[in-house]
Amino acid sequence: MDTLGKTNAEFRNEVHEILGRHESNFDQVHNTLQMVLSELQALRTSHGSYTTPPDPNDSRSHNHNTPHQQLKLTFPKFNGEDPIGWVYKAEQYFSFQNIVHGQQVQLASFHLEGIALQWYRWLTKFRGPLSWEEFTKAVLLCFGHTDYEDPSEALSRLKKTSTVSAYQEAFEQLSHQIDSLPESFLIGCFIAGLRDEVRLDVKIKQPKNLADTIGVARLIEERNNLQKK
Repeated sequence: MDTLGKTNAEFRNEVHEILGRHESNFDQVHNTLQMVLSELQALRTSHGSYTTPPDPNDSRSHNHNTPHQQLKLTFPKFNGEDPIGWVYKAEQYFSFQNIVHGQQVQLASFHLEGIALQWYRWLTKFRGPLSWEEFTKAVLLCFGHTDYEDPSEALSRLKKTSTVSAYQEAFEQLSHQIDSLPESFLIGCFIAGLRDEVRLDVKIKQPKNLADTIGVARLIEERNNLQKK
């Protein structure tokens, strides 16, 4: 800016003009910024309240995550195989997801496949709506082993025919169908069904609970197999 040959009054006027232009530009920028902020606030309001992302270093932020939000469970499908295992997994799902009794059979029916779905359509056609207890009983009678109709009798007749692992699986499937059996009774039943070369050694060890009894039986079987080799 050339100030030579200008009076003080002219110089002051020119400075005021320049300052006025800068103030006008500042007002425009300020107004534009206010418009942008208003539009942003409107977008936040239309999409719900804005929340600050949780701080991973803040232990309090982890309290907002519940197990139901962290775990995504899928309902088990059923095609007629392993009905006892399927019923157990279905009931675990109902308990975890707080599914009310009136919705349990309907939810389960959505996950039936193949012969199980065909059977369910036939069953409801003749019997109408079922409770979960009625439904599971019908499932076990239709798709379970015939021994499951009287698990107490089947458990007393169960014998080890192949490996201890296979015998254990059959034993657990039957024993889970009988409520309020004392563990001492289950231990006696399990030992009684073992073959002589395993049963006698297990009795000598005198295991204190069913888990120890099964573990000892498997170890003795493994030892016998190694000795045969």
